[in-house]
Amino acid sequence: MWTPDMRTLFLILFLVNISLTLLLFSFWKTQKTHSGFKTWMLSLLIISCGYFLFMIGGSVSVLLSTIVANLLIALSVMMRLDSVRKYFLSRELSPVIYGILIPTAFLFLYFTYSVNSVIIRGVIIGMLVVPGFSAASLIAIRFQEPDTRSLRYGFAAALLVTALFWTVITVTAVIIPGDHSLSGPDPINPFFFIVTILMDIVSTVFFLLLNMARSQTELRQSEDALFRANKKLMILSSVTRHDIKNQLLALSGYLELSKETLDNIPVASEYLEKEMSITRTIESQIDFAKVYEDMGKTSPVWQNIHESVLRAVVALPMRGVRIDVDRSDLEIYADPLFEKVFYNLIDNALRYGNQKMTIIHITSKESETGLIISIEDDGVGISSDDKKRLFERGFGHNTGLGLFLSREILSITGITITETGEPGKGARFEIIVPKGAWRLLKG
Repeated sequence: MWTPDMRTLFLILFLVNISLTLLLFSFWKTQKTHSGFKTWMLSLLIISCGYFLFMIGGSVSVLLSTIVANLLIALSVMMRLDSVRKYFLSRELSPVIYGILIPTAFLFLYFTYSVNSVIIRGVIIGMLVVPGFSAASLIAIRFQEPDTRSLRYGFAAALLVTALFWTVITVTAVIIPGDHSLSGPDPINPFFFIVTILMDIVSTVFFLLLNMARSQTELRQSEDALFRANKKLMILSSVTRHDIKNQLLALSGYLELSKETLDNIPVASEYLEKEMSITRTIESQIDFAKVYEDMGKTSPVWQNIHESVLRAVVALPMRGVRIDVDRSDLEIYADPLFEKVFYNLIDNALRYGNQKMTIIHITSKESETGLIISIEDDGVGISSDDKKRLFERGFGHNTGLGLFLSREILSITGITITETGEPGKGARFEIIVPKGAWRLLKG
């Protein structure tokens, strides 16, 4: 059976902690971390340096391979306690605790150069390591966070096992005579290295998982807060819109009464007509706000083109204009408000296509990029100047909101719309549906 020597074991400890440091560094640079994370990461780097000095003992002075190495391990333990306090309690470790390292350094100097005692040095380092890990373990256990209970207990257990093992080693060294140095024949030494390696890995992995769990919790809390805020805004919007519409209804009634009594006064009648027009515009804008608020509120669904057009036509004064839809088996994956798009396009054609317009063709054809749905009429078309601003909010002769709203509804599922007609020959809108967002019903 292969039995590694002390240098090999310290090399393994060094490599393990360097690897853990790099893992945490990579996570720190790419993911959100929380208070204490960087301190834990630096503690791993510092203890790696301590293990490295132990490993090269004999090649460097005793000052480095014994005194400095032990002080680095003690500092690492203090930093882990500091990290745990920052993470769970949002409080840093008192500088007084770090100040303990100064008298500890003098004690190590004395029990190395004046009185060379491995046992006393072990007791000194044990008196720093055991309380440090025990306190960190207790903090993790007592912290009130039900969602991470299993992670906290696992993390605390790893720290507590380390503290108990250091206690066993220290007590054994005091009670049982013999060579208790790490390079000596003490049978507990191999277990020391195995437990240390495992607990370094386990405690660091649990600390990483705790950070990830807290990030997930904060994300859920943010989503919940956003949902509540949106709900409040929707309620406020709904109540405000309802109250304003009630007032507009009353205002419209009084304007009508005023117009009837002032028909013999041309100027007053003209002003009242403009006021009524403004009232109608405000009402349209409020209706638009309601539709825009509903956009994206529910998940997209598959919708039949032919049925959507028929529902839109029912609510419009067609004046004998025919609607020709080439397919009845075509479905589009879009926002539930998709029907509004056809309503707005047909409404625009009826308003601005002039009285000679007789038909609106709705056809579809497959292209390399997806599916092109064309809505084409035989009206007067759209001028070149108007084409440039056609989909801007507020542009148009009516409310200027219909085409803007149509574009927004379509964009939710990646569908685009353009106007490709020729002025004087009718308007032609092309809706480009990406692949995967359209299908044909099976007969």
